[in-house]
This record gives sequence, C-alpha cells and structure tokens, in this order.
Amino acid sequence: MATIRTIYRTGFAALMLAGTVLASPAPAAGTCTATLAQYTAAIKQLETFSAKAQALADQNPLYIADVEYYAGALSDAQRCAKSLGGVATVSR
Repeated sequence: MATIRTIYRTGFAALMLAGTVLASPAPAAGTCTATLAQYTAAIKQLETFSAKAQALADQNPLYIADVEYYAGALSDAQRCAKSLGGVATVSR
C-alpha cells in the first residue's frame, strides 16, 4: 500500500512539474503552456511511473487503469514536447 501511495504522490508531483493538466483525453491546441525542459522532466518521470504501474498491473489487474492513465499523460506530454521542440529560429 505504501508503494501505491508513493507512486501517486510522485506522479502528482510530475504532473505539477509540467505545469499543466495532462489528464485530459484530447487537449485543445495551445494548451502546452510549460517549457520544453519541464515537459522533458515530466516525460522522464512519467515513463518511470508507467513502468512501475505496469509491474503492479502484471500482479493485479486493478492497476490497468493506472497504466492507461500514465500512458495518456505521457502521450500528451510527448505531444507538447514535440510541438515545442520544433520551434527554432535561424539567424543569418
């Protein structure tokens, strides 16, 4: 039970680090308000939490919803990082 609480607490911290609500199923354009560095940090943490949730789901199917939640949040964060990463200027 302590492991589950730790995962939820650190998962919540990762979402707050990103500075946005990543839980929405289909965020509208323009909702990527955090910096690229914040999304990169959130992606690293969400990947870790997703792997932990998958390990728990392998032992107990009740955790499948957690796996799906982290997959959705990770997808949103990656989409925002990709859209922010493509912004570059060329000086000549």
